[in-house]
Amino acid sequence: MKIRKAKTSDTKKIFILGNMGSGKSTLAKIISEKLEIKCYDLDNIFWAKKFDKKRSEKMRDKMFKELCDKDKWIIEGAYATWIEYGIKKADVIILLKIPVKSLLWRITKRSIKREKQKNLGKERYQQSFKDYIGLVKATLKYYKREDGRGFHQHKKLIEKHKTEFIIIKNNKELNDFLKKL
Repeated sequence: MKIRKAKTSDTKKIFILGNMGSGKSTLAKIISEKLEIKCYDLDNIFWAKKFDKKRSEKMRDKMFKELCDKDKWIIEGAYATWIEYGIKKADVIILLKIPVKSLLWRITKRSIKREKQKNLGKERYQQSFKDYIGLVKATLKYYKREDGRGFHQHKKLIEKHKTEFIIIKNNKELNDFLKKL
């Protein structure tokens, strides 16, 4: 676990970043319950209709700025190109750097679970096989991208604003972090 000055005891604004399947949503919910701070998923700002219809950039940016201007929050997401305002406002950033093999396993398990739920009529989001392949491709690129997206962009934003951060690479580091929270 790499830490730069990050103290979570006084923290009111936490930004959790990482690839799909890295555990951002789960971690946000755990921290939210422990610190009694509401958590927000960037997908709900980016998408007007989840994974189907995007919001306009103007509306997305307005919603994101309003969220970041609140007194306290936990925001989680994988986006990198439009989140700079939130990075500047965050007290601490948690960057989940989970091995690709683990990410692919988690994405596959989630896709299978969604397919089973869909067959039972319980899944709201209808993920296709093409969507699954897209997630796999994006995951394989996450640590390699240099196009303003992915892990390297997350790190650049953190370093640019000298935001306090924690990099968590595995379950042991995650559990150690949660014990100290």
